[in-house]
Amino acid sequence: MAQSIVPTLVLPSPDVVSLKGGFPYAEMAKKAAQLFCNATSHCATRQLQTMTQYGPENGDEYFRKMLADFLSRQYQAYVLADELYVTAGATHGISLISSLLFEARDNVYVEDPSYFRVFKVFEGYGLNIISVPTDPEGIPSALEETVTSHNAKPATRPLTETKPYKGMIYLVPTFHNPTGKCLSLDRYKEVIAIARRHNLLIVCDDVYNLLYFTDKPPTRLYSYDTKSDPDYAANVVSNGTFSKIFSPGIRLGWIEAPYKVLKLIAESGLAVSGGCFNHTVSCIMASAISLGYVDSSTEEYRAALKSHCKAVTDVFRRELPKEVQVSQPMGGCYVWVSLPDGMEAQRILDECSKEYKISFQVGNKYVLCDDVFNTVM
Repeated sequence: MAQSIVPTLVLPSPDVVSLKGGFPYAEMAKKAAQLFCNATSHCATRQLQTMTQYGPENGDEYFRKMLADFLSRQYQAYVLADELYVTAGATHGISLISSLLFEARDNVYVEDPSYFRVFKVFEGYGLNIISVPTDPEGIPSALEETVTSHNAKPATRPLTETKPYKGMIYLVPTFHNPTGKCLSLDRYKEVIAIARRHNLLIVCDDVYNLLYFTDKPPTRLYSYDTKSDPDYAANVVSNGTFSKIFSPGIRLGWIEAPYKVLKLIAESGLAVSGGCFNHTVSCIMASAISLGYVDSSTEEYRAALKSHCKAVTDVFRRELPKEVQVSQPMGGCYVWVSLPDGMEAQRILDECSKEYKISFQVGNKYVLCDDVFNTVM
């Protein structure tokens, strides 16, 4: 007799204060739902005949224009609509890049610590996850040495027009998950130079870039892969999402990348067979952007996060022992707390959950213990 598998998502109990995830708080989620309803009505009056059809492989043209305008305003830097590709969220973007541009046994270099949920995506496609130690400034303190040592091994496959990169560098360069750090501009230049020398694709998970607490947004790594450079070879892509600035439930994101990369994705059987990913929602979000909803939502969430971050770090610095080090993020969703020897995060979590109904992530989830996390033989 066939058995069915019913997947479940375990949400935090209403009586528990959860500090685990980076997502819009309850009041914003309710507001986003109403704005989405308004935008749906607006979209239906504008393109009722096309919004529920298959869309162009790279995404609805009007949505990409609205998205490019929105990102240009928010980044305070010019974004081209022709360099945007519509996805069903940030994880989908990583999945597309991993499956279409790489093969099993290809190397993906990951800063240590790093966003732990992406490991499962890489594992699913048989990629070798290679840990790169970081210093207080992040990567690439040991990146050149790590890449060189692994490139010295026999190549697993020849490069082709559809698989033109030897491997991937996965980064969260801005308001890093989980440490909250930002790479410096000098580090941008270093990591791009390494990627060009070794023919690697840098995949920037840029999902927190617009959640800055300063007067202006940080410069993006993507903008440093300059097309006018004599050794330019399209080595950087930016992966974005509406999950952190509007609503995670709509499952809508984008890849910003050079034509060389977007062409490989758009011409794949996966895209050609079904057209635009999440076409209807992208049309609705085009209306939401044109009505000003997404700009206001982003600004409101940014201000709220800044306030929340100050409240949390103030309490930590006032109440925790002086031996505990607390990061001071300039944006994003995460605060990294370093404990001295003899203090165990899991024991603290157990006590907080039981006595105070507070939960948080234990840091060892983000740490890669082995040099090669998953080797496919």
